[in-house]
Amino acid sequence: MSSLPTLDLSPLSEKDQLSFFGALFAMSAADLDMDESEDDRIFESLNLGSLSVEARKQIFQLAIQPPPLERCLLQFRDADHELRRALMLNLIDVVLADGLIEPAEHVGLHEAREVLGLDRDDMARLHDIAFEAQGTEVTRPIRPDPLPAD
Repeated sequence: MSSLPTLDLSPLSEKDQLSFFGALFAMSAADLDMDESEDDRIFESLNLGSLSVEARKQIFQLAIQPPPLERCLLQFRDADHELRRALMLNLIDVVLADGLIEPAEHVGLHEAREVLGLDRDDMARLHDIAFEAQGTEVTRPIRPDPLPAD
């Protein structure tokens, strides 16, 4: 894979965009230490152009006080499979930003896999994509390639 496609969040409602970024900030805080490299990774993803002034303020509030991960994930439980995969990919990307997966982050990723209804094959592919993205110049948030049709 030579380049990673960018995920366009602008078609999502503001509520969904807030939940998406809330999940990323919650994952960054999963180990009770919001690592600067993880937060920087999230801020690389922010495109506030399509959000209202109030939603922009809420995004920055999420960075200061992340919401519970599960609450954010539940917003996407019934979302399109590709959007759920994209959220998981970006959760993994945030966790890997500091170079290691802490035990609490591993638990958070497992919870996300369960809530988002992703199987182990999906997770393996998404981990591979996230590892590829580390240390490369990609525009975030990143989007996984669509799954091949059966």
